[in-house]
Amino acid sequence: MQNHRKHELATKFLPKQNNLSFMNKISFSLKALCLAVLLVSCENKIGKLEPKAPPVPANACDSVKFSTYIHPVIIANCAQSGCHNSGSPNGDYTTYAGVSAKVSNGSFKNRVISGGSPMPASGRLAQAKLDSIQCWLDKGAPNN
Repeated sequence: MQNHRKHELATKFLPKQNNLSFMNKISFSLKALCLAVLLVSCENKIGKLEPKAPPVPANACDSVKFSTYIHPVIIANCAQSGCHNSGSPNGDYTTYAGVSAKVSNGSFKNRVISGGSPMPASGRLAQAKLDSIQCWLDKGAPNN
């Protein structure tokens, strides 16, 4: 009776050959599925070029003028009370002469474009505005 009990316990708790075969099939199927998902989700980027931004037209900066674009941006973002308004010790950006003085000594570009202690204090300007200011600076910051 004791042998019969041992046999009963062994068959109850030990996996049968059919169960092992079934587990192997499941394991293989899961591995195959994972491999298939991995292969399908990967993208072959070898030999593919990232799309380039369209070239900037040679005359793109020609339309950037101090009076029509740069000065309004400066008035709206810099020539505020307590910052760069008329008579400010930080520099008067209400006129071309005041802006030009800071452009000449490099502090305007350093603070607005390069980001050393970025200005305006309210937050960095939008990239399109920065690009236009850079164009204006590259042309010599003319009073036009």
